[in-house]
This record gives sequence, C-alpha cells and structure tokens, in this order.
Amino acid sequence: MIRRRTLTPPSLQIPPELLANRRRSPRRELSERVRLETGDHAVSGWTLNASVGGLRVVIENSLDPGTELTVWLDGRAPRPGRIMWVQDEPDGSIVGVCFLDEGEPRPSRSSS
Repeated sequence: MIRRRTLTPPSLQIPPELLANRRRSPRRELSERVRLETGDHAVSGWTLNASVGGLRVVIENSLDPGTELTVWLDGRAPRPGRIMWVQDEPDGSIVGVCFLDEGEPRPSRSSS
C-alpha cells in the first residue's frame, strides 16, 4: 500500500476544476542529482520533474511534510524549499518540494 502524507487536509483539497490553475508553469522531466539540507542533516536523491514552483524528488529516506530545507541542484544556486507532500514507497519516498523564493525556472530546456 502506498501511503501519502500532505500539508493539505482532506477538507481543503483543491476541486478538480481549479486544479489546472494551481501551477505557475508546466512540469518538465528532469533527472539530476539533488541534495536536500535541513538544519541537522542532508538527504541526497534524484529529481523526477521540475517547474518554476518546485520539484518532485525521489529519496531513500523520508522527510515530514512542512520540513523547510535548502535545495541544491548540480551547478545551480541553492534555493529555500518546503516539503509539501510525501509518498512513502517500499524503498524510500517520493517528495514534493515547493520553492519558497521567486527564482527563475531551474530545469534545463532541451534544444530542438
């Protein structure tokens, strides 16, 4: 069974008709090493996708929703973030990270 923990209580879930307006930019697939640092420890993982507003990351450990951290992507400046949801998996977790600043889009665009 997959267990997902989130900051949004079920009574405040976003109605489907409003969900499309929730994100500021489209998600792009992104597979890069990432380091999530809290005040007392760091967790390494891989990005699955990214947008202007955040990342979806797979990690071996687990972090709690609401955890504030610093996000380090290879070759990019660190950004402040917060864990918004956690999906527990048998071999780790997939987490949703929301950026807390108004930085530029971070995913690299593939050239066509």
